[in-house]
Amino acid sequence: MNRNLYKIIGVDEKATPEQLKKAYRKLAKKYHPDANPGNKKAEERFKEVSEAYDILGDPEKREQYDLMQKGGPAAWGAGGAASGGFGGGGIEDILRSMFGGGFSSPSGGGFSQRSASRPTITVRVPFRTAALGGSVKTRIEVPSTCPVCMGAGGSGESTCSSCGGSGRMQQGQMVMPCSNCGGRGSTFTSVCSTCGGTGEVMSAENIDINIPPGSDSETMLRLSTPAGRSFLARIEVRPDRFLSREGRNIHCTVRISAPQAVLGTKLKIRTLDGKILLKIKPGTQPGTVIRIPGKGLTYRGTKGDQLVHVEVELPTEVTPEEETLWKKLGENG
Repeated sequence: MNRNLYKIIGVDEKATPEQLKKAYRKLAKKYHPDANPGNKKAEERFKEVSEAYDILGDPEKREQYDLMQKGGPAAWGAGGAASGGFGGGGIEDILRSMFGGGFSSPSGGGFSQRSASRPTITVRVPFRTAALGGSVKTRIEVPSTCPVCMGAGGSGESTCSSCGGSGRMQQGQMVMPCSNCGGRGSTFTSVCSTCGGTGEVMSAENIDINIPPGSDSETMLRLSTPAGRSFLARIEVRPDRFLSREGRNIHCTVRISAPQAVLGTKLKIRTLDGKILLKIKPGTQPGTVIRIPGKGLTYRGTKGDQLVHVEVELPTEVTPEEETLWKKLGENG
């Protein structure tokens, strides 16, 4: 069954880039593996949403996808490979041809196979590291020359009869990778069984990634491995249970009892720089926001603040003695 990427993210086909990003972030937060430990359905949904955004979030790829959607399967030929089509495999097969191997898995650690020339990985970064900057260690799979065929891809190489060696074929209004040779421009009498004719295999490599201060989810970094492979790293910030971010400011919520709100109190709260003692003034009302200057993120030489949102918890059950006291307070009030 063909998949509509816009429906996967839950937006209209005319959605702006900002609307796309907002809808994606909402779904990504809802189905994130960290928020749904052990939930395989949520994990698959998270991957599906991220895969769709990988394409729709890229203006060039989105344009290609839109053209493909308008043309439909008939635009590529209804008779399969003989007529220049993709064997009736539906949108997934067309996307594999468009983007070089299909969707990637955004769960971290592996290169997407959308483009061998510009591989992309997703790196999960702790909230504090993303805010203040730091180094993240990760193990990734990188393409390397096949040790069996030494990068040739096979033996008995000859010019592809379908594309004439160009590696490309005209499909409607678009130029697509040749479905016969996979864009190589040549075919083999005997394809290498180790690499499947690609000339490359995946190997593990450990790297350190320097995260710039103030990084946010969807921040893209251009990096290179010690072996000289360049790639893109997409940052995914892990949510913090207490702190959240809005621009250069940090937000958090504290809950106090009614007596603490009336009489005042002191609380230890966490900031990016460590714990501090926060004074709650007597008579603090529910919904009060206390600003702590300079405890936010630094941006263009200016540091943000930490905003503490105060919630007052009222008792749902009271003892007879407490009920008497509350009644007296009500009478005096």
